[in-house]
Amino acid sequence: LRLSYYKKIAIVDEERDVQLVQHTESGKVFVLKALHIYDAGVFSYLMENPSKGTPSIIELIEDDDTLYVIEEYISGNSLREILQSSGPLSIEEAVEYIDQLCNILRPLHRLNPPIVHRDIKPSNLIVTPDGVVVLIDFNSAKESECSKNQDTVLIGTAGYAALEQYGFSVSKPTTDIYALGVLLNELITGQLPNQELYKGPLEPV
Repeated sequence: LRLSYYKKIAIVDEERDVQLVQHTESGKVFVLKALHIYDAGVFSYLMENPSKGTPSIIELIEDDDTLYVIEEYISGNSLREILQSSGPLSIEEAVEYIDQLCNILRPLHRLNPPIVHRDIKPSNLIVTPDGVVVLIDFNSAKESECSKNQDTVLIGTAGYAALEQYGFSVSKPTTDIYALGVLLNELITGQLPNQELYKGPLEPV
């Protein structure tokens, strides 16, 4: 019944079951995602505690083994699109984007248990028209379970995922920090570290 209030207007990602929907009463446009592997605690926290730099979650609807997430639609270009159209960024631009991302992640990493995004990459970072970075796609995010020896579900994007995401240990805030380093390298060089390793003043970072 709750889902029936949202009318599908466009498919964003057919493979991942992501679509744009419009609320039939308010006329507002949102993103609707159907998740089959998810950490419900992450989405509940984000809904109850809207976090700066992340999309607001409007509704969560759980049915059988599926979580339907209805969230704010963020207008802008992804860092992937910016890299593809303009090429590598200046050091100043890259640092500005990384700084904003750190400010998004820091409050999540300081929670008990911490929330780890686990899929930081250029396509999951939207830059709004006024230059604000928004971290999207918390589909892979989880509450870090320090009592466990390894993640129960191996998930992430090759090239950005830290070793622990392949079953070597449990994902922690350092998992995201690893991806931050990969992202910084790519923003400046246009390549992943295994393709071209950045050399310059930010090398210690």
